[in-house]
Amino acid sequence: MKRKIYAFAASLMAVSSCGFLDVDPDVMVGGYTSEEDALYGLAGVYGVINNEPFYGNYYSLMLSNVDDLCYFNRTSTSNYSVWYQHDAGSPEVYAAWKEIYKGIGNANSFMEDMAESEFDPEHRLYNEARFLRAYYYFILAQAWGDVPLRTTAMTSVGSVECAATPQLQVLQWVVSEMEACLPLAEDALANAPSRVVKTTMWGILARVYLFMAGESVTGTNDEMKKEYFRKAMEYSGEVINSGKHRLNQGSDDHDGYSQIFINMISDDYDTEYRESMWEADFMGNRSSSDNWSNGCIGDLLGLQSQPDKYDNVNCNFAYGQYSGSLKLWYLYWEEDRTDDETRLGEATNDETFSWDDGDYIEESLPGWDRRQFWNMSPYNYQGGTLRSGNTTLDTWVAGIDRTPYRESTVTTEHSPAIARATRDCGKFRRETEYEGIKGDRGTYTPINYPILRYADVLLMYAEAYNEYHGAPTEQVFKDCILPIRDRAGIKTRPYSEYSSQEAFRQLVRNERGRELVFESIRKYDLIRWGIFESSMAQYIDDASSSEWTGNTATAASTMAASVQSKHIVLPIPSIELGVNKALRQNPLW
Repeated sequence: MKRKIYAFAASLMAVSSCGFLDVDPDVMVGGYTSEEDALYGLAGVYGVINNEPFYGNYYSLMLSNVDDLCYFNRTSTSNYSVWYQHDAGSPEVYAAWKEIYKGIGNANSFMEDMAESEFDPEHRLYNEARFLRAYYYFILAQAWGDVPLRTTAMTSVGSVECAATPQLQVLQWVVSEMEACLPLAEDALANAPSRVVKTTMWGILARVYLFMAGESVTGTNDEMKKEYFRKAMEYSGEVINSGKHRLNQGSDDHDGYSQIFINMISDDYDTEYRESMWEADFMGNRSSSDNWSNGCIGDLLGLQSQPDKYDNVNCNFAYGQYSGSLKLWYLYWEEDRTDDETRLGEATNDETFSWDDGDYIEESLPGWDRRQFWNMSPYNYQGGTLRSGNTTLDTWVAGIDRTPYRESTVTTEHSPAIARATRDCGKFRRETEYEGIKGDRGTYTPINYPILRYADVLLMYAEAYNEYHGAPTEQVFKDCILPIRDRAGIKTRPYSEYSSQEAFRQLVRNERGRELVFESIRKYDLIRWGIFESSMAQYIDDASSSEWTGNTATAASTMAASVQSKHIVLPIPSIELGVNKALRQNPLW
């Protein structure tokens, strides 16, 4: 079903693109006089999600989508955050911090205006704003650690100074606020996935509690951690037991996994399965003032497409700056695979693999994980260095229109199993058959970005159950792991091989990587598991493999060599420190 442009969405776009200038000034002081007016205020609380410094690029990509499975594939850039060479003066660090606090400020003002209006302060719109404010504080505490906790609107210069609250205390405040929102939360899914409803709140609460139970949060003990795992299990279980969300099973044209992201590319909401529980909405491509977007999803995080001409290319413009790592390849290719599934890595010619109408025929690819095929596409589009007439040899070469990777510019041999460490993220590709427009050379796109998916909820429940009880059960294995792997089209070893806590723990961690890669989650998983530094160091060993090309190996090893203990949190921006004299820089920064 094509997305409905609700009145709320229209107001959201107005606020996002034009600020509050389009809103009647009487609405903004002394409370709201109608629910329609209040929606404008709530739009300002939601609106930061859809801006470039937050889920449009800086937080979601530069600061979060650089982990052991996803790397920035350029060797020269001014955006050093993608290489872990940022510092307190980096503009993208400050922009993300400022944008998230802007959302908090908007929430505080909105809630105070609602309290002064004729509405009950516990109105559902007030409740949404309260939850969003808590969510924004979770993002801050997760990424920056100790942060200032402001729960009232700043009304004077004197209110700027505010010392940081310890990370654990912020997180404890977050879950108390979120839990207080549950009784008034919307049970119906009509507003999802653009807006939060009760199942969204349950899922996000599970995520927060899992992070609180992690190794990076100081001030906890074993008893507290066990309780946090129990709460994560409880809330993810509430989502599962609601029966309102299912894994997308696809259609005659596409498998269920790829269909999730095709919907986001196509600007469609899935009202059948509801696997996408919360999305950052991006509408338009900046082709006009009423067709505006602040999202770079698909451009930066997608398949590279920079040809000389667009009339014969079926993918809109994209820089394609993020790729899947060699570790990601083998996480799909070898880890947790059954012995009898055919591995196809030795074959490299047309006789082995059937290629038809710009794609491999699935029947000729036994044993492939469908997620690997979608996320690490076996083809690319002609990039800026590979335009027609370029005779420079490269280790792997992609063609102009879904031509598969081949060994060099002078050979025709190709295989879906080459170019293993150099493939762009295929999850949010700008292919025109999905995006619905052709020839768009703009860098801002209408492609949505996932914040919470049901597959994540299943994996959170599996992890929390295993950690709380000290071991899994076969029922949890069947209910939470097998459906995800079955949808991917791969076989699974028997439960007996994963019945110990450690074996099941590693399976869940691997499955989270395979399923949720490129969704700004993996970095924080590594941090809460206490393996961030060691996992990032693997790039240094992997980059020496012949399966990398020179430039991408340099980019990956540069990033890995830069990672230090201090990168478990981001630095407090210098500008903020200059204004808020009560604030101190994070240790090690």
